[in-house]
Amino acid sequence: MSTTFMTWLGFAAMVLIAVTFTWRPAYATLRPPRHRPVAFLFGSLFFMLMAFLCAWMAASAINTGHVHLSHHRAGTIDAWREIEPVTYWLIIVAAYVFGLLIASYSIAGIALMNR
Repeated sequence: MSTTFMTWLGFAAMVLIAVTFTWRPAYATLRPPRHRPVAFLFGSLFFMLMAFLCAWMAASAINTGHVHLSHHRAGTIDAWREIEPVTYWLIIVAAYVFGLLIASYSIAGIALMNR
C-alpha cells in the first residue's frame, strides 16, 4: 500500500470520526468572546492541515517501518518495527489520536461559524 493512499485513508478516518463523534465535546469547550467567521474558517483549515500532517507522519512511519523523533530538549527516539514493536506502534497510535484531536477542534471551529 502506498504512503499516499495510507495518508488519505488515515485522514479520511480522522475526519469521519471527528464529524460523527468527537466534535461535540470539542465544541462544548470553545467559548470565543466574539463571533468571527473568517477567523474560525481559516483557523479550522489550518487545523485540518495539521491533522493531515499527523496522518502523513503515521503513514510514512508505517511504510518505512521506522519512527525517528528528535527534539532539542526531549532527545531522540528511534523505534523500529522489528526491534521495538510496542514503542513503534504506540507512537503510530499517538500520531493518529493527536490528529483526531486536532480534526475534532477543526470541525468544532467550523461549527462555530454558524453560531
